[in-house]
Amino acid sequence: MKKFFGLLLCALLVSPPLLAAPACYSIAELEAEQTLRLHSELMVITVTCRSGSKGQNLVPAYTGFTRAHIQALQEAEQTMINYYVRDGKGGIAQLDKLRTKLGNEFGQKSADMSAPAFCAKYRDRVLAFYSGDAEKLEEEVQAMVAHEDSYGQLCSSSRTRIAKKSR
Repeated sequence: MKKFFGLLLCALLVSPPLLAAPACYSIAELEAEQTLRLHSELMVITVTCRSGSKGQNLVPAYTGFTRAHIQALQEAEQTMINYYVRDGKGGIAQLDKLRTKLGNEFGQKSADMSAPAFCAKYRDRVLAFYSGDAEKLEEEVQAMVAHEDSYGQLCSSSRTRIAKKSR
C-alpha cells in the first residue's frame, strides 16, 4: 500500500499539467481567436445572404478575402492549435470545435434576427473586407479584441499590456 501511494505521489509530481488550471490566452492567442471569429462571421454572412446590397455575389468576395489573407488565417489557426496542445486539449480537433462554435454563434444571430434583417445589417461586411488590405483586417481584429467576447480568458499579464497599449 505504501508503494502505491509513493507511485501516485511521484506521478502527480512528474505530471503537474493534469492538475493545472486551464491555460489562459496570450494576446496573440486572443487575436488569433478573433481573426478566426471574423472569418467565420464572413462565411455565415456569405451563406445566409448570398448577395450584397447591390446584388454582388458574396461567394467570390468571401473566397477572395480568404485567398488574400490565407497566411494570417493559417497563422491564427496554428496559434490556436498550439494553445490547445499546450493546454492539453489536443490540437486540430479543438480548432475544429472552435470553428464550429464561432460559426454557430454568429449563425444564431441570423436566426434571432430573421435572415432579411440579418442580411440588411451585415451583407456588405463581406464586400468591405474583400476590398480591404491586411491593415484593415488588423484594425478590425484589434477592435474585436477590445469589444468582443472570447472563449478563452486573457492572462493577467496580457491584460496589463492591452491596458497600457490602449492609453
